[in-house]
Formats: sequence, C-alpha cells, structure tokens
Amino acid sequence: MFRNFLFAILAILPMSANAHSPLSSSSPQNGESLDIPPTQIVLVFESPAKLIKVELTKSKVNQENSLLGGLFSGDDGEYVTLGKSFLMSRNKRQIVPLPSLGEGDYLLSWRAMGEDGHVMKGKLTFKVKDL
Repeated sequence: MFRNFLFAILAILPMSANAHSPLSSSSPQNGESLDIPPTQIVLVFESPAKLIKVELTKSKVNQENSLLGGLFSGDDGEYVTLGKSFLMSRNKRQIVPLPSLGEGDYLLSWRAMGEDGHVMKGKLTFKVKDL
C-alpha cells in the first residue's frame, strides 16, 4: 500500500515541477545596450503566464555609481509610468508597451503567475545609449 502511494507521489512530482513557467527570453535582453530606445519589452515564458506586476525605473543621471553612493542614496531611481492594459492576460509571449524613453540605464522588475498559481519574479536591465 505504501509503495503504491509513493509511486503515485513520484509520478506527480515531475508534472508539478514542469508546471512552473520560467522566463525563456526577453527583448531587450538582460544587460543589452541599445542605440534606439525600445517601444516595448517582450517577455517570453516557457508556458502561459500572467503578468501581475511590472515596474520600470530609470537610474538617476547624477547618482554616484560608487559603493557608498549606492548604500546611502536611499533612492532607487525615477519610476517610469507604464499602462496596465497588458496585466493579467495569460500568454507565453507578454508585451509591455513603453512610453518614449530617453538615454540612460533602466531596470524592469516583473512578477508573473504561472498556470499552476506559482508566482515568479525577475529583473532585467538595459541601457539606451546617448541619443
């Protein structure tokens, strides 16, 4: 009896592990430097997911890039206002429309829910070169 129960549990585990939907690619790619500002960010997941939260921040131009400046500045950058129409749509390919971006370093933080209800989160950075 216990052996049948153990077999059933082991058979279910691989399915539940595969139910999560990690990010498989993005455009722009993490760390990419761009000559032209993007008009959208594309996040591609391994299986359908819902974006539940997305934030874009731009590093302050005058912020020191030193360790002490980062520790004591208390400011994570300037928030870029995004719409919300793309949130809560279940797709493998999520498109985040962007407002007009200027030159600078950007950080996109996202949170998504997989088909199994598992919440995933991630970050990606990109740079828009001098225009």
